[in-house]
Amino acid sequence: MQKEHTPVAEKLFNMARQLVSTGLNKGTSGNVSVREGDGFLITPSGMVVEEMCANSMVHVQFDGQHETNKKPSSEWRFHRDIFQARTEVNAVIHTHSMFATTVACLRKDIPPFHYMIAVAGGSTIRCAPYALFGSQTLSDYALVAL
Repeated sequence: MQKEHTPVAEKLFNMARQLVSTGLNKGTSGNVSVREGDGFLITPSGMVVEEMCANSMVHVQFDGQHETNKKPSSEWRFHRDIFQARTEVNAVIHTHSMFATTVACLRKDIPPFHYMIAVAGGSTIRCAPYALFGSQTLSDYALVAL
């Protein structure tokens, strides 16, 4: 049985829509999540935002279990591991913006040439090595880069 959506699910859905409308995500790329209860809500796998609603968001427990017939984003491990490693983080936004994707293909950290890099929380913006989407390896690399 599908649980009725929460106000948090509504906000998460609206964020997913906004990422598409601003061009930061296209099609089924990218995903968003928010910490809730004993786990987190995340956008579903393989569903374009035009087909989603707040009830489409999938609640995933920290052990990876979920109750709905919808699959969570293939990047659910990435989100789970960030929430578990960084308790101060309450939401994760994973985009596939054209420019960030282009820069990531260079596989180089971004040096501190601008004060906004310091605002991002470090002396550089680190680039994680490439790994297959949805894999534990990708999640591990992302945590090191964070």
